[in-house]
Amino acid sequence: MRFASTVEVVNRAGLAVAIAVLAVVLVLAITVAVRAGAPAPQTNKAPPVTTPASPAFSPTTPSPTPTGPALLLPNLRSLRASDLSVEVLNGQRRLRFTASLANLGPGPLLLRPRGRSSCPAGQHSAVQVLYADTNADKVFSRARDRESERRAVGCRLHHPGHKHWHFDAMAAYSLRRPGSADALVSRDKVSFCLRDNRRITGQRAVVRRAHFGRCSRTSHQGISPGWIDVYTAKLSGQWLRLPGGSGPQLLCLDLAADPLRRIAETNETDNATSVAIRVSGTAVRRVDSGLCR
Repeated sequence: MRFASTVEVVNRAGLAVAIAVLAVVLVLAITVAVRAGAPAPQTNKAPPVTTPASPAFSPTTPSPTPTGPALLLPNLRSLRASDLSVEVLNGQRRLRFTASLANLGPGPLLLRPRGRSSCPAGQHSAVQVLYADTNADKVFSRARDRESERRAVGCRLHHPGHKHWHFDAMAAYSLRRPGSADALVSRDKVSFCLRDNRRITGQRAVVRRAHFGRCSRTSHQGISPGWIDVYTAKLSGQWLRLPGGSGPQLLCLDLAADPLRRIAETNETDNATSVAIRVSGTAVRRVDSGLCR
């Protein structure tokens, strides 16, 4: 057996070290060249798409915490039309009906007049007043709860037929065929003087006595929690023109509160209601309202 001499071992070790050093130097040289702008190897794969993190939110950003007492907001809802009748005037048939706006929210709907602002000549701004639940009991009390915010919501105008002041876009009325979303006849901005006319049946009124009732140029208007503003069928403007036709007609009468969604509410999805009616000549009667869903 032949054993390697000490010189041979040293020479072999030195050669191995030299090869290792040369490999490291080569890797460093390639890295520097790439960083200096040398072209990267071509591949058929598309570069990965990265989406930068949003500066407004990251998983470590805590959600904002509400400060101060909650607001006691109204919740407006149009009740189903009632007192239906058909009148004929100058050869035109009109559907008359009673419309009612209910406030089912914990807070009052309160609109105050303000200066002219951007409203048309002869009108002035309406400002909604929002109350804070000062004692956190979720029940409105004028003695305890305080005004928190005011926001412009539209215009107030003088109604020549009613001879008092209205808020300009409190309701919308329309007629359509069952199964269709297209209105045959509509009035998209029905003005109201907002008042407490009667309590909501089957619900305890938070405000026991009617609070709103005046409709002057300077009066505060609104609907208290648990109360209804009623516009009877005999009032000026409480009608829709019936579409032409000689035979019986099946129609949907749609009513919506706050159609332009100007009023701050607890729920914006329950403002509208529909009733199915059958009209024949000057006779009208209610039918299954499921036809108008």
